[in-house]
Amino acid sequence: MTTDSPGKTVRRILADAESLMATSRFVEALTALERGARVDPDNALVWERLAVCNLELKQPKKALEAMNQLIRIQPRSVRYWADKAYLHLLLNESIEGIDALRESLRLHPLRARDWQLLATALIANEEWDEAAHALERAILLDPNSAVTWYNYGVYYFLNDMYDEALEAVEYALSLDPELEETASEWLDIVRSGIAEEDEVFDDEMDEAEAS
Repeated sequence: MTTDSPGKTVRRILADAESLMATSRFVEALTALERGARVDPDNALVWERLAVCNLELKQPKKALEAMNQLIRIQPRSVRYWADKAYLHLLLNESIEGIDALRESLRLHPLRARDWQLLATALIANEEWDEAAHALERAILLDPNSAVTWYNYGVYYFLNDMYDEALEAVEYALSLDPELEETASEWLDIVRSGIAEEDEVFDDEMDEAEAS
């Protein structure tokens, strides 16, 4: 009786798991893939499928464990670092998410989407200078990204720079009008703030003229 080689065993497990995943039988696929990981712990495809199954089963922490294994196997994979960052941010682990994005961008600094995501995470962490830098890089790489211009608007809004916020978000809306529903609440605050500033300025001018 012949015994299958580890490679052949894992290929069979992967084929079985993918068939199970195709019919949304993720628990069974997960069990098979965990067996595959024991047979060949350095097989990236096995860990990729494990990450997917865990996400489908709403287990992001376990998906992150699989992603860490993928980075162990391929430490220079930009995609794996970016996916790891996304999972950390999904789990509200902002520091770890930011660190993973920085590593992704160190390996490949021309990924506009990663700069955009980094800017969003930095804004949430109130790291304003670094957020501004990330937004600048994202805009340079993709000047027609409505989401990046919208995030620029958020950045300015949170720093009480209402004129700049309005200009950025209006440009974002010209690129993607569907963002208006997302922006409507704080955009009203921005417009009210600008109106108040204009009123104060007019009052000061009237007082100056009267004196």
